[in-house]
Amino acid sequence: MSRRILHIDMDAFFASVEQVRNPELQGKPLIIGGDKTDVRGVVSTASYEARAYGIHSAMPLAEAKRRCPHGIFMRGNFALYQQASEKVHAVLDTVSPLVEMASIDEAYVDITGSQRLFGGDDAIAAYIRRRVREETMLPCTVSIASNKLVAKVATDEAKPDGYLRIAEGDEAAFFHPLPLKKLPGVGPRTRETLETLGVFTIGTLAVLPLPILLNAFGTGGYGLQRAARGISVGAVEPTSRPKSISRETTFETDVFEWQRVLQVMTYLMERASYAMRTQDLETKCITLKVRYADFTTLTFAHTLPEPTNLDSEIHAVLEKLANKARTRRERVRLVGVSLGALSYNQHQLKLFGNAECEKWERVLERVDHVRDRYGFEMLRSARSMALGKHVSLATPSLSR
Repeated sequence: MSRRILHIDMDAFFASVEQVRNPELQGKPLIIGGDKTDVRGVVSTASYEARAYGIHSAMPLAEAKRRCPHGIFMRGNFALYQQASEKVHAVLDTVSPLVEMASIDEAYVDITGSQRLFGGDDAIAAYIRRRVREETMLPCTVSIASNKLVAKVATDEAKPDGYLRIAEGDEAAFFHPLPLKKLPGVGPRTRETLETLGVFTIGTLAVLPLPILLNAFGTGGYGLQRAARGISVGAVEPTSRPKSISRETTFETDVFEWQRVLQVMTYLMERASYAMRTQDLETKCITLKVRYADFTTLTFAHTLPEPTNLDSEIHAVLEKLANKARTRRERVRLVGVSLGALSYNQHQLKLFGNAECEKWERVLERVDHVRDRYGFEMLRSARSMALGKHVSLATPSLSR
């Protein structure tokens, strides 16, 4: 049986969730990423009504306000979006055990083994779209093809709220008329090089003499041409533990006082470590990210001899990294914390100082239990509480 891969992408996901929650937002230009008073930050997503004004993800909020001054701006609620994503995931699990969540709002599903049970591609797509609508009241776009690459591009072509099926053997024909920017992996620089060679469509790239590609891109030319012909062997990999967990924010105005930076750093650390523990993970690599007012971005990292999930140990590392970051006498525009080299919580107990670690593990277990029941803001450290009882920072990622 030939392989069949389904790709699902939720349409304007964050905005759609807000429109379902508040029907008065339906049909209006809605921009998620920050409110109208925010002078920093970028667009996370925008409703299709807002996209009509040229607004797109990653656009600076200031530019979005200029293009659509009458738009509705919101910071968003990640917990709400996560709940909707989990409902979508649950629907996909009823079709196949091979589900790969590519992000919070898109996934790949290997439906090869589900063909007979559901009645083929079209029946599976109809079932998923219907169930997602029933469970979440949200629109989604679905495509089915022989591999992940073609399915991903097909979904983009079928948006919004559509369905597209690419039969086996039709991959190259489907790609042929599409512009180069539609092909994943072809960035601005690669596209610029190809255009100097007279290549403007995927179809032209697919038949370009291979020696020309190899001369321009080295061995990478092989992969480019295979992709242009719709050839991909990447398998659907069921979602596993994340490689890292990070939280960051852009300050509304550049900050020179490092006391403020450290307070926000602590809050971000608490958010990230709490998220890590809820997945029964621990970290061995801790990274501090700082973007200065001149847009210079530096990262400072430290690898621990043993993994940990304790706030006290993580914070001690971050303070040392912060001392390195503050030697650059420049205002701070952005700060972020990343917990990497994640593994499941099965570390060996320390020979010495074990009682202290066990004490803090018990404390954090109780703290997290309270947070699970009453919300994260209910219990925080003294330095974090210096920001106020309810923290409102620039980016919606901080509500994770």
